[in-house]
This record gives sequence, structure tokens and C-alpha cells, in this order.
Amino acid sequence: MRQKRGADLESDILHVFSHLKNRSADDFQDGSVAQSCARDGDIAGAILYDNPTFKATAPIAFRRPNASESELIGSGVLIWISGRVFLLTAAHIADFANEGTLLIPGKDGFMSPSGLYSTGPMPSSGNRDDDKLDVAYVCLENNCAKNLHPSCLVLDNQDLSMEAEPKRRNAYTFAGYPWRKSRVKKDKIETEFITVEGMEVQKEIYETLGLTRSQHIVVRFNRQQTFSQLHKRVVVAPLPSGMSGGGVYVWSEEALKTWPVRLPLVGIANEFIPDKSLLVATRLQFYFSCIFHSHPELFTVVREG
Repeated sequence: MRQKRGADLESDILHVFSHLKNRSADDFQDGSVAQSCARDGDIAGAILYDNPTFKATAPIAFRRPNASESELIGSGVLIWISGRVFLLTAAHIADFANEGTLLIPGKDGFMSPSGLYSTGPMPSSGNRDDDKLDVAYVCLENNCAKNLHPSCLVLDNQDLSMEAEPKRRNAYTFAGYPWRKSRVKKDKIETEFITVEGMEVQKEIYETLGLTRSQHIVVRFNRQQTFSQLHKRVVVAPLPSGMSGGGVYVWSEEALKTWPVRLPLVGIANEFIPDKSLLVATRLQFYFSCIFHSHPELFTVVREG
């Protein structure tokens, strides 16, 4: 297992999760090893089910011209930047706006995310699948932002992680709405919210994929061998199609120091590579870089010296 995952992963995970282990040891000093493992699993489950920052990930639907029904196509994440609400997603999801209308949850049902759209340039091949960064966002108009569904959380600075290249390999949670789990009923869409936890891969795998650790996040996701926190057993996980554009949250050392834990947003999901059992995301700091270059008026620059 060490040879497959990398010898450094064990020490990194023990270091990052030491705060949760210490909390478990302080609260429960007696019991067997099995009971200790069960308690650790309960703590991890509590973080997953009660973590408030997941609410910033919202479903994105799509309606074709003259179509009678909408369909779920992906996910997006809501954040504040200088008093404006931005919807971050993947470019291959935003590209659907060229064929119809994108929709997000509003107070009175799904609504169009009106505002300023921006996507990364199409690769020279003309195929979005070749886009390694897959970045898109919408700067929502104020009226649209005010009309978001009450269940939608808009993340502020304290819930964002802008670390470009962490010193340690972390665990990450990918959150979103798989479209295969959705059901359309007249003018309503029923869907399920899914989170997938995975460990970051070795740096060599980034290089093999033509990616960089400073701009991307890559974790292992073996659908056939996924442990379900709900069912407490190994299950076959749902296909993550539709989780593109959803939030990626980091189990960082800093986040795990306090209780209750608020996992910060660190990236936006954009690809599942089934033959390699990998999930891929673009780091949040690259989104901010794109927004800064397009909207410098939203940022305050402090010069010293």
C-alpha cells in the first residue's frame, strides 16, 4: 500500500489528523481498539454531515430552447468577492449557455444566473475536453444574488483556502450533484447531494497527466471500493457525472484544530478519469487570478515601500 500511495502519505495524514486523534483520545480514554476506530469514524461522519460550507455547492440545471423540461447538468459554488456574489463552475458546464439557459436554485424555483459570464479560452484543438484548467464563473447581478434560494450559502474569505501548493498531501472532499441521481417531474428536479473523500496522489501522477500541483488537485476515487459513512460498509459509489463545477474542500491541519470543523473551499471539480480512478479539480487561487485580471476593480492592492 505504501508503494502504491507513496511513503510520505502516512506521515502527512498522521500529522494533519493529529488534532482529531487527540480530541478522540481526550474524550474517550477507555475502550478497545475497535471502539476507538468506531469513534474516529463517527467524528469523521459528524464533520461530513454537519459541515456548513458544503451548502455553498449548488446544482446547475439546463433548459434547451422550446424544451418542456429542464435537466441537471452539473454543480457550482457561491462565494463573496468584494461585496459581489460569484458563481464558480467548470467551463464545460458554462458552455451549455451557448445552447440554452442555465438555471440555479432561486426562492421561487430554478432561475437563470443573470450576470457577467466568463470562461477560459477554448483549447486550440477546439475541444473543451483538452482544457486542463476548465475555469468559468458568473458575477451575479445584485437582484439575482438576492433571489438565491435560502438553502444556498455564499462563502466568505474565512471559508476559503488559497494555498497554492500545500506542504503536505491532504484529504479532500469533492461535493456536487450527480445528474444520474436526478429525477425530473414536470417543472421540478429531484436530486441528491453527494460527497466523495479521497487522498491526494503523488506528484509524479500530476506530471503524467500534464497537470501541476500548484494549479490542480488530484485524488484517488475507486468507485468499486468506496466506504460509505451512511451504510458503514464498502459500496459501489455513484458515477460522479454532474459533480463537475462542485466544490472541493480540504481537510487541512488548520481546519481540524477547532470544533465544530468548517472545511474550507480549496478548488472546483472538473474531471473524472475512470480508467485511472482519479478525480481532478482546479485550485481556487487560479480562479481568483482569472477574476483579478478580468475585474481588477474588485481587488484592493496594498503597496509597501
